[in-house]
Amino acid sequence: MEVNVNYITAMKFEAVCGKHRVSVDLPVESNGTDTGPTPPQYFLTSLASCVGVYVASYCNSAKLNAKGMQIKITADKMQNPSRIDNIKILVALPNAEVGKRRDAVLSVARKCLIHNTLHDVPQISIDLAEGQE
Repeated sequence: MEVNVNYITAMKFEAVCGKHRVSVDLPVESNGTDTGPTPPQYFLTSLASCVGVYVASYCNSAKLNAKGMQIKITADKMQNPSRIDNIKILVALPNAEVGKRRDAVLSVARKCLIHNTLHDVPQISIDLAEGQE
């Protein structure tokens, strides 16, 4: 996997993900131009949509109606160190009769790639490009 992020201006960046381009920005009060979601919003979006993909896949195979599915994600911004914590995800399947499959739906949701990555802390290295000493 590879994503390239390019600086545009102020606090605005453009992320290139394969053939897709998305804006990343900060609000005006944080010296941005507010032309796109913030990095933490993308982080939460990534987690919630990953859960959604896994649940939708399960629903399709289990013949549950995933139409109208909504995923709400909330979190707190913490300090010292700056981070996101207390993440809560609520999956709504308004057109599915989940019944006895509730535990299975939740189990599948908890197996999403991003959720697993957060539970099994990845190795992250940050460096400067050659010649940037």
